[in-house]
Amino acid sequence: MLEIYQREFSGSFYSWRGGVWIVAAALIFSMVVYLLLTDKELSLLDQGEMLFTLAEVIIALGVVMSATSASSSISGEIESGTFESLLLTPVTHRQIAMQKLLSVLTVWALYLVSIPYLVVVASGTHLVLSAVLYVGLYGTLLVTGLSLIAIAISARLKSSKSSIMTTLMIVLILLAPSLFFATSLKKTDFGLALESINPVSQSFNSLDSVLVDNEQALSLQVDHIWPVVVFALACLLVFVLFTRQFEVKSAE
Repeated sequence: MLEIYQREFSGSFYSWRGGVWIVAAALIFSMVVYLLLTDKELSLLDQGEMLFTLAEVIIALGVVMSATSASSSISGEIESGTFESLLLTPVTHRQIAMQKLLSVLTVWALYLVSIPYLVVVASGTHLVLSAVLYVGLYGTLLVTGLSLIAIAISARLKSSKSSIMTTLMIVLILLAPSLFFATSLKKTDFGLALESINPVSQSFNSLDSVLVDNEQALSLQVDHIWPVVVFALACLLVFVLFTRQFEVKSAE
């Protein structure tokens, strides 16, 4: 039974209010690519570095959008008073959670929007396929993992405000080492230890080695891939535990 998913999918794609995020994502990608190709300083980067920068933007945007959407998926319905009637339908609590997850993962359709931009930036190089595949791999794993944990938080806190703030805090913590730490800080023992257990850092380091250092073989990226897979599996475990049984009563 996919009625919940179909309803939310329609709201995301078949109404102008629901589909505006696709247009917004396309505009962001267009602006980033335009700056990379025309800005006096950014245009001095080689194509590998341009691709890496664009890949970071695509994954970061996908993570933020999906996590924000997932963090209110359960709590929003509890606050609006519609979740109780949903629980009365002949659908198990686990099926409700899975359909909510599927609806949130449709946000990662912005990856499909980003493919033409990756192709344009990689034009004239042999990096097109690697860029598309590795961005898809790491983006899918990170978006899925954070969506799982965000839905679990939403179900447990039962407050959209609290769940959104908590989820965004987790996202910022994961993004901080890659986007905000200086190179000197990354090379310290603290920075290296943090990056070794951070799935986002591992993803970006892998993309850097693939797109900038030209280490495209999958075997060379195993050390980066397995921490991201472990992170997604850990998020799945939390999701399974927290969505086993829902409670409608809001936390005081």
